[in-house]
Amino acid sequence: MASIGHVAIGMAAARLSSAERATVPTWRSMAWWSAFSLLPDVDVIGFSFGVEYGDAWGHRGATHSVAFALAIGGLVALAARRLRVSPLRVWVIASAVLVSHGLLDTMTDGGLGCALFWPFDLTRYFAPWRPIPVAPIGLAFFSPHGLLVSLTELVLFAPIAAYALSLTRARIVWLPLWAIGVWLIASVDPIRERVITVILRDDTEFAPGFSERSFTSVHEGDSVASVHARLGAPIGEVLYYLTPGGCRFVNLESNAVVARALGQPDAAQCRSRGIHVGMTRDAVVRALGPPDGTCEIYSRSPSHSYFRARGVCFEGGKVNEVHRLWTTME
Repeated sequence: MASIGHVAIGMAAARLSSAERATVPTWRSMAWWSAFSLLPDVDVIGFSFGVEYGDAWGHRGATHSVAFALAIGGLVALAARRLRVSPLRVWVIASAVLVSHGLLDTMTDGGLGCALFWPFDLTRYFAPWRPIPVAPIGLAFFSPHGLLVSLTELVLFAPIAAYALSLTRARIVWLPLWAIGVWLIASVDPIRERVITVILRDDTEFAPGFSERSFTSVHEGDSVASVHARLGAPIGEVLYYLTPGGCRFVNLESNAVVARALGQPDAAQCRSRGIHVGMTRDAVVRALGPPDGTCEIYSRSPSHSYFRARGVCFEGGKVNEVHRLWTTME
């Protein structure tokens, strides 16, 4: 996420925690609660100390769990008692704000899921509905794609910000506009797709024989053979490995490693394992072992601009994710 949604949640929490909830909270209160809403993302500091994304304390790990939210909410409640504020009310609001962070991150369309039930379960979870695009990392956030992600979050979380700023009386004006915006962002109906195609100047190249109708028939649990029978051969493939500290992703086209496969954050680990551009799929498997999973790519953008990304990921010979979104080829 671009964090705009988390900030909106913090602003709303400031109003809920105020003694006079009918009034707009102070900017100081909204800033404090917004920063608190962003607290789970402190785990990114771990990258500098060698903590891997998929580790228990990696990004979207322990700090995004319900247990972490309840514990930190309890600490805030203890502090509230000294300020003569209802500790129970503060604990409920603070815990809800932190729990919302993990839940919202499960609704993003990329990255890893969230370890919601740490320390009892380290599984990373995603929500069934994932309308929130993942924000580009670093300076890439200031690209056109980063701007689109920010605008998407502004639209999705506008009602929450409106509540925080007591703008609900004007909802007769902005609510219809918000509904149209959500439709443009989250809907997948044919009319919306044609509208977005014009707005983003669609530049999609699909795999030979691919059809949207067949793609919509693919669901989690389908076999590799059944997917190939419906969609045909993909135009690319991603091999992914879940072992921490290793070469995690290898992109292939025409059964050979392509250059962008080595432009990822762990490219050094890939090169150290002998992975190079032009290497065949079989050679990659000999060097790294059988992948933990694969993603087959059915669309791309020849000009590296906006396109309709279509992909299917497999684990254990079964579909575990279906990707359908607008994005760019960075």
